[in-house]
Amino acid sequence: MSCRLHREQLANAFDGVNWRNKRRLPRVLGHKVLWPQFQVASRQTDRHSTQTRQQLKMAENEDIALVAINVRIWRYFAVLYPTAQSNWRKYAFVLPVCLMNVMQFLYLLEMWGDLPAFILNLFFLSAIFNALMRTCLAIWKHKEFEQFLAKLTLLYRQIEASGDEYIQSILFEVVREARRLAVFNLSASFLDITGALIFTLFRQQRAHPFGIALPPLDLQRTPFYEIFYLLQIPTPVVLSMMYMPFVSLFAAFALFGKAMLQILVYKLSCIAEQREEEERYQMLAACIRYHMSIMSYVKEFNMLVTFIIGAEAIIFGSIICLLLFCLNIIDSRTQMISIIMYIATMLYVLFTYYNRANELVIQSSLVAQAVYNVPWYECGMRFCKTLLIFLMQTQRPLEIRAGNVYPMTLAMFQSLLNASYSYFTTLRGVTNK
Repeated sequence: MSCRLHREQLANAFDGVNWRNKRRLPRVLGHKVLWPQFQVASRQTDRHSTQTRQQLKMAENEDIALVAINVRIWRYFAVLYPTAQSNWRKYAFVLPVCLMNVMQFLYLLEMWGDLPAFILNLFFLSAIFNALMRTCLAIWKHKEFEQFLAKLTLLYRQIEASGDEYIQSILFEVVREARRLAVFNLSASFLDITGALIFTLFRQQRAHPFGIALPPLDLQRTPFYEIFYLLQIPTPVVLSMMYMPFVSLFAAFALFGKAMLQILVYKLSCIAEQREEEERYQMLAACIRYHMSIMSYVKEFNMLVTFIIGAEAIIFGSIICLLLFCLNIIDSRTQMISIIMYIATMLYVLFTYYNRANELVIQSSLVAQAVYNVPWYECGMRFCKTLLIFLMQTQRPLEIRAGNVYPMTLAMFQSLLNASYSYFTTLRGVTNK
């Protein structure tokens, strides 16, 4: 508590100064201070206070176990919280992958006549483009992400400061699940890309892990083949840290929203334990305020991810359709196994999104049930009217929307898979004719 108070005091150390009246400040102090010198000193103080707040915000988010792994990765590469010293890292992180993605597109044009090879390389092109899209979105909207993380920090600290054992157990389970997902996602992605690197070494003809071309060079000849193969060796680390933090953060944000709704249901159930009507009314008012903060949290969460999730739904649905078609026309068992793994990877990412968002919708419906179960018949008219308004407010589920259009639920996930399979059967029927 003392450390947290010290951080707040440091962050607010310069907030009390009215900088609009800084022209009068030297006179008030009673010193012979030259105005240009004071202006330079004030700018230095402003710069120092801004850097102090930024460092405190970084440390505060770093302390939150819920998002610590992914925030550290993005902070190290200056995707979030960029500073003058670390800003160059995001260019070194993104630009080489952009160059490789362009070379993949050039290679894809060369594979136009070979349909299975074209589809497989289209998958790799789309996967890396998707990773770039996620990272560039986070860089472009880093201020929105940082503000959202600051709000998450405040809500997390409030729950952490609660002395209730049940609330603490909910928070503990959420943190454990979020950290488990983050570690699993990074490990699985690293091993998957490493397998792609090793697999190419056992092929009969020369091939890069990710097919690339750079006209007019022949990248299959020595020494170009060896040089570009060595350049692709860091891809398991780079692509894992580019692709998976967004998935893990989405899951962590959704899990925390679900935890807050569980806590709200618990608080509503505690209203019946109060004997005095005024105490019940005050608890109900506190629950309404808490629900409004949850609604604001989910709304900001949705605005951060809605369009990228909508784009990924289109990309993944199309690629799954093409990979199923490719699985239908190839004979190599090795390629079949690879395609099945690629399809499983995309299904896992989509399921992670839609399952976590679906849990949020389900838990928000339980809030409405908890409001209805409050013993309103034992209270007066003021309590009943307030409870009725709150009940009407909870009828609208809290949900994340793909493209700000369709709610992310398991039913929507099933519809997406059905659409992919329908396009696959249509494509197979056309080619068989």
